Amino acid sequence: MYTRYMLIAFLTNGLGAFGLRILAGAGLGNVPPAHYLSLWYLSGCAVAAVVYLRKHDKPARREVIIGGLMALCSACGQLGMALSLRGIDGVVVYPVAIGGGMLFVVAVGIRLFHEPMSCFGYLGIVTGAAALVLLAME
Repeated sequence: MYTRYMLIAFLTNGLGAFGLRILAGAGLGNVPPAHYLSLWYLSGCAVAAVVYLRKHDKPARREVIIGGLMALCSACGQLGMALSLRGIDGVVVYPVAIGGGMLFVVAVGIRLFHEPMSCFGYLGIVTGAAALVLLAME
């Protein structure tokens, strides 16, 4: 079950940023980002709720609060990226926003938590960097 949840999180996590990139590339950056992001986050919440409620009873209050706070932080980050796309090219915004976060997480994991890196960890970093390059292309 854990693998199913992680697969859903993996697939839905980048859809907002990917869609923002598509809108910016198509010259549709004038779509209100709050409307666009609301659609993605509510859709993701609905998918996650359906998968969760098929196997479990209602979630504990603490789980809902933590998940809601995580979604709020994520939505604020995506909103900031969407607003910056109005004045700065996506070629600059995506490497800074996504690549900076990815490098920060890797650095904290290795330096602060002393996490060992396997070949799959390095493969994940390379895959993330390749996706970042593809998103930054015009």
